[in-house]
Amino acid sequence: MFDRLNGKKSRRGNVTLITALALAPLSYAVLCGVEIAGIAQSKANLQAAVDAGALAGAGELSVSTRGDDGIRSTAIALATNAVSGMPDITQPSFDVAIDREGGTVSVTARAQFQSMFSGLVTDKTPLVVKSTAETLSKTPLCVLQIDQAADIGANVMDSAIIRAPGCLVQSNSGISVVNLGRIEAGSVQAVKSASGTISPAASIGALPMDDPFVDLDLTSPNCVNALENVVHGGNAMISLPAGVHCENYKVTGNATLILEPGEHYFKGQLEFNGNSKLRGDDVALIFDPDRAFSFDQKADIELTARKSGPLAGFLIATGRNNTKRFTISSSKVRELLGTIYIPGSEFYISSSGNVAQDSAWSVIVAKSLTLDNNPVLVINNNYAGSNVPVPEGVGPSSGVPRLAR
Repeated sequence: MFDRLNGKKSRRGNVTLITALALAPLSYAVLCGVEIAGIAQSKANLQAAVDAGALAGAGELSVSTRGDDGIRSTAIALATNAVSGMPDITQPSFDVAIDREGGTVSVTARAQFQSMFSGLVTDKTPLVVKSTAETLSKTPLCVLQIDQAADIGANVMDSAIIRAPGCLVQSNSGISVVNLGRIEAGSVQAVKSASGTISPAASIGALPMDDPFVDLDLTSPNCVNALENVVHGGNAMISLPAGVHCENYKVTGNATLILEPGEHYFKGQLEFNGNSKLRGDDVALIFDPDRAFSFDQKADIELTARKSGPLAGFLIATGRNNTKRFTISSSKVRELLGTIYIPGSEFYISSSGNVAQDSAWSVIVAKSLTLDNNPVLVINNNYAGSNVPVPEGVGPSSGVPRLAR
């Protein structure tokens, strides 16, 4: 009986020992998993810090009076602030490299991950991350689809083409190019997604760009009386002085409407069809909420933006509350020189042939952009060849940085 009791105790002891031995590697594996996850998270946090520092430095690189020392100080300060409160790493050291010719700022961080298990798994794991951001001065911003809420904000369908050589095309949501459509640009990037024929290949996961003209003042006096409907047809030629227009204009037949230099505030619709013509040099067309233009059929359009004043560089503008569609379905819209700013509206183009090909430069900032059928939207960037200034925030003057991917 004594032997049997001893045997049972011995077996229980063996089981306990075997269980303990089996649990040891399992516990160690769990600790390793926790440690690896901690290292990955710390590295991601450190990467976010150098991203912030590089973007801040690149933003100052476009300021001609800012020296290299100031740029370095700004980049390091932003990166240091971003890692404050991270207990799992040693105080990082930051190196900043500035390439003025290439328009880039690179920030490298070095730190060590400090084990929470006092060296049981690891002791101090070195962490090295790097980020490079560039200004947009070498790739001017020419097309900005501004809405971030939609999954797809820029649609290029059928045989439509966006041709923007040397320009940046940015979508704050996604880009969809289907069928025979394509985008050809200096650079293309999207925040969410990009599909279809895009050259060069779009950069995905870009930082969204803020509205560069959010503070633009587009207010105008109200109309005293109800809007009148004005129709011009036949071979009429009408000259319209700058000011507030309390009419719905419809121009048809072979009629020509000439906009005199200045700001034109349209309280009503502006519709062109037939073989009608619209001409205007040194003009800005500002539309009230729920008002837009429609260039249909064979309407012949040649417009150049304001050359001076608070709306210098703007050709067509409306406020964020305007959700109307601005439409081009004519194949004779040859010149749209200037900035089209319709942040709450869709810019819809369904014409056959080139659009804006005779413009020295064009910039489009719209809530969404749709090209249907077979238009070719031509975005030139011959800024030096025009006496129309480019608004600050787009074109070659844009100082908005982006991460180089």
